[in-house]
Amino acid sequence: MMPCISKKIVAPAIAVLVLAVPARSHDHATGVVKERMDMMEEMAKRMKVIRARIDTKTSLSAIREDAGSIASHAPHLVHLFPPESTQKPTDAKSAIWHNWPDFERKAAVLETESKKLMNISADDLTALSAQFRAVSAACSGCHEKYRTKSRKGDM
Repeated sequence: MMPCISKKIVAPAIAVLVLAVPARSHDHATGVVKERMDMMEEMAKRMKVIRARIDTKTSLSAIREDAGSIASHAPHLVHLFPPESTQKPTDAKSAIWHNWPDFERKAAVLETESKKLMNISADDLTALSAQFRAVSAACSGCHEKYRTKSRKGDM
């Protein structure tokens, strides 16, 4: 019989593996498309790590840095989507440029919600969990409207 492995060991190990996997879809991206794909990948990795920290109730104080990274990227999102930056392998839908004010607003919501997460005490797991869901909702709210269907394994 195999010994029971603690969630406190498994989830952080999975997070490390996720961070070590190269982004295959980005291999042929160039210019601003590559920049934004790399930034989105970084934010997705941070979200996965935050989720693991909350699930395992470990390293909760490190969520501040993870959320801060997301918050620092969010204001730059709109600058990485100039008109006509639709070359493959982008996942961006043309709806971004047809509804630009909404896209800008969604990027601002991501910044606001991730800053809120950054400022929650590591001692308040309930608040961390609730605010993580708000950040996740900000991500998915934009992805649902402005990104083609996710590939397997993407956020």
